[in-house]
Parts: sequence; C-alpha cells; structure tokens
Amino acid sequence: MSFSPTTNSPQQHIVIGSFVKEYTNHIDILNFNPDTLLIKSQPSLSFDHPYPPTKLMFHPAAYSTLQKTSSGLLVTSGDYLRHWEVRENSVEALSLFNNRKTRKFCTPLTSFDWNKIELKQIETLSIDTTCTIWDIERGVV
Repeated sequence: MSFSPTTNSPQQHIVIGSFVKEYTNHIDILNFNPDTLLIKSQPSLSFDHPYPPTKLMFHPAAYSTLQKTSSGLLVTSGDYLRHWEVRENSVEALSLFNNRKTRKFCTPLTSFDWNKIELKQIETLSIDTTCTIWDIERGVV
C-alpha cells in the first residue's frame, strides 16, 4: 500500500496490491479525500499484476517532470520493476526493468526506493542480495 504525494488537489490516491500465491495478482488505485476521509473505488484504475507486488510507490514529486501528460507515476516490484502511468481514468504500463543477464529465470525483487536527490533513479533490492540502481528515464542500470 502507498499514498500518492500531497498535491494542491483535494484528492489523493491510495494504491493497494493483492498478495495471492499465484501468477495473477491485482492492483487497485483508490481515491482518497483527506478533508472528508472518504475512500472511493475507481474501477478504471484497477489492473492485473504478475505475481504479488512486493512494494508499490508513487513518484515522490507531486507532478512528474518525466511525463507532462501524467497525473501520476507508479512503480511496482515483484518479479521485475515495472513503471506505470496513472491517468485520470486509466493506468498504462510504461516500462519493465529487467537486469537478468544469463539466468534462465528472474530473481524476485524484495524492495526499492527512489533517489530523493536524483528522482530519475531507483534502487532495487533482490532476493539474491544484489542492489541495482536504475535510470528510469533511459531504462538502463
């Protein structure tokens, strides 16, 4: 679960993910009004996610400089790091970050975090104890 960054808007998003021991899991993005404390489902902002997401996080900046048309950027981890664009009525996959070189299978990610100084960088942590720093604008390590 994660809250979107605070903006001048009266509404925030809450993202929650399922944790089912199967391939198909689900992510829901809910609208949250901090003034009224009401949480409202928005079905158009729900989507399938491969494997359980180990972490969900919105871009720390209120309005991303990476995508001018975006109302929010979301990153999820699990089998890979995935980058999503959250629009008013839809969620679109932007990119999948895969650091697998010669292994047959991916090494699941346990967590990640944004670089608070350089917001285009994300560090991922993997079950095999590796740490990777990604440039999400260029899609490279």
